[in-house]
Parts: sequence; structure tokens; C-alpha cells
Amino acid sequence: MRETKKHTIIRLGSTKGDILSVINQHAPISRSKLAEFFGLSFTAIAKIVNEFIEYGLVREVGKGHDTKLRGKKSNLLCINEDYGYIIGSEITDVRIKSVLADFGGNLKVVKRTVFEKCEKEYLLQAILSNIEELVKENLGSWDKIKGICIGMHGLVDYKNGISITFPSCDDLGNIPLKSILEERFNVPVILDARLYAATFAELLYGEGKYNPNFIYFNSGPGNGFNIGIVLNGEILRGSGGFAGQFGHLVVEPNGPRCFCGSRGCLVTLASPLTIEKKAIEALESGVQSSLGAILRENNRLFFKDIAEASKNGDKISLTLIEEAGKYLGLGFSYVINLFAPSVIVLAGVLNEARDILLDSIKREARLHTVPRVFENVMFKFSELEEDIAARGSVALVLREHLTEVTKI
Repeated sequence: MRETKKHTIIRLGSTKGDILSVINQHAPISRSKLAEFFGLSFTAIAKIVNEFIEYGLVREVGKGHDTKLRGKKSNLLCINEDYGYIIGSEITDVRIKSVLADFGGNLKVVKRTVFEKCEKEYLLQAILSNIEELVKENLGSWDKIKGICIGMHGLVDYKNGISITFPSCDDLGNIPLKSILEERFNVPVILDARLYAATFAELLYGEGKYNPNFIYFNSGPGNGFNIGIVLNGEILRGSGGFAGQFGHLVVEPNGPRCFCGSRGCLVTLASPLTIEKKAIEALESGVQSSLGAILRENNRLFFKDIAEASKNGDKISLTLIEEAGKYLGLGFSYVINLFAPSVIVLAGVLNEARDILLDSIKREARLHTVPRVFENVMFKFSELEEDIAARGSVALVLREHLTEVTKI
């Protein structure tokens, strides 16, 4: 049975900031529990908390037992959901998904726009329209919007807010998306990598609540295919923020050409998009499969169709998913040998295949990993919803705003 103690604290760089962060992560929580967390007196904590209440950022949510089963009930605290709203967006190479969330991080509305073509002006307008319509349709004005965060596909200069590469659109490179959005909407904007936003959500709301050290793998609906490396409650960014390019591990040196310029990258062999293409090629070559009827009816296949068919025993679907799992297992063996993680969290589109994929991954990873190291690794499916990257984007805005408030 999993231990219920929560380990990780996302620190904001000051005692006041860290108090806000703990209220955000572990609400509802009492002043006495906060005093225990920080080794401060109840009076000192109460003074700081009351400042936040007067500011409107924290509110009391009644009484309850937060540390003991018996004894006097305590006034419990949480971030005030009505303080404002946040927009969090996830942009992949096939669509933008934006969410409107309150200040408690609760998702209120989701708006999706599927990209119809890969052209710079079209994509920029689609991104702007998606966000603008989300606010117009649900709030009517921007008065209570505290910030926007975009979790962007490809390489991102997060310090300067620049989208460096967008793999499916060659002319959408070196775009100062942060400044474009701030000029259009007149609110603070954060631009970061989609993978970082998703990993931050897993750290804050998922595995990270119990374990400050894990590897997070997320497979996007297109070619998004990277890992987040979490060590001691911190996400390893690497030079330029480019760490975690798992999809570009070469596992088949003479394999297909990748958009990065190399051959046989993992993303060209095991991504959902690759599996979809291979299934269509097999059907067009005359292979018999239950997928044929789906392709004829819809004129395309999604990975979820292939995953569902595999569960029903469709041979080509099983073959393609097991083959992808074999390549993924080889890639994970490199990661396991290098970092010896205790947990690898699997998230994203590939999770539709669940145990069929996981069994294949584990068989192959075991073959190429130091046995004693492999024995200490646990694979888990993420328990968070599919909107994880957008939710992580919301959390990044919340973290930034809480940090700024403590400077006032």
C-alpha cells in the first residue's frame, strides 16, 4: 500500500514563498501544520498567513483534522480560487489545447484547435485565436486573467520566450512567441517546453507528491516524445533547457531519416504518429485487419484505434505495438543504466495500449540493463488526466505569480 506522506515541496526562494507553495500543494492545511513544516512558531506562521488572507490570495475553508485523528479541529487553508484566472496551453505539432483555470488550479474549460496546415502565419493565428476565443466565450473580458503559459512543442528558449524549432513547420523557427502574446493580450506570458510543463504537473500533482526522484516519459499525439528527469524535486533542464531529448536516441543507425537530420531516432520508430503510418502502409499493401474498416470509414487512423484493435487480438496492431515497445525498451535501458531511477512514469497517447506496450518495454529493457539496476526500477502509468501539459502550464503561471506576490 502506498505511503500517504507527501514529500515534495516546490520551493519559491523565500520563506513566505515556500509557505504559499505548501498551501498550494498540500491544501487544505492548517497553520499548525505549516509551523511544523517550517520549524516556525504558530504566531510567526499566523502573521504571514493573515497577510495573504488580507491580500485575497489565501482563504480559510473550514475546520478539520490535518495531522491528528483526535483533538481540537484546526482552521484549514487553501489558495483562494476566486483570486483570478490562468490560461495554460499545450501546443503539439498537430493541435493547440488551452485550458481556463481558477487560481486553485482547477480546470474550468478546455478548448482544442486542430491544425489544418503547417504554415507560419496560419499557425500563429490559430494559436492567438484559440486563446482569445477561450476568454471571450467564457469570461467576456481579460480583467481577471493573471497570466498565460504556453507549453510548446520543439526546442524552446524559455529564458527569452522564443520558440526555437517547431519540427513540423520549418518556417516556424526562432519566433518570439512570448512577446507576441504579451503585446496582443497585455498579460504576463511564460513560454516553456511542453515536456517541462507536463513534467512539472507530474511533480506537483502526481508521482512527485510521493517521490522526488523519477523519470517522466510523455508521448504526444504527433512527434512529441521526450523525458523529464526529476532529481531531488528539481527538473533537470540541462544546457539551454534542452535536456531529455529521449526521442532522438539512435536505436537503429540505418533506420528512417528523422526531422533532426539523424537516422533511426526513437521517435521515427515508436511514436504514435509512426505507428499510425505503419498501420496504414500495411493496410494499403493488402494486410487483412479490423483496422481496414476504420480507415475506409474515416479516411485515417488514430493510435487509439490501433490500441483498441490490439486488445481485441488484431495481429498487425499487436505486432506494431510490440515492435514499438521493443524500441522503447532499448531506449529506456540507456536511461536506466545512466540514472538508475526508482520509477519511470509513462504518460501520453501511447498509454492507450497499456499492458501490451508495457510488457514489451520491460522485456527489452531487461535485456540491455544491468540486472541489479533493473530490479530497482518500477514502471508506472501516470494517474493524471490527458490535459497534463496544459495543467502544468497553469501551475507554472501560479508558481510565478506566487513568487512575485511575496516580493511585494
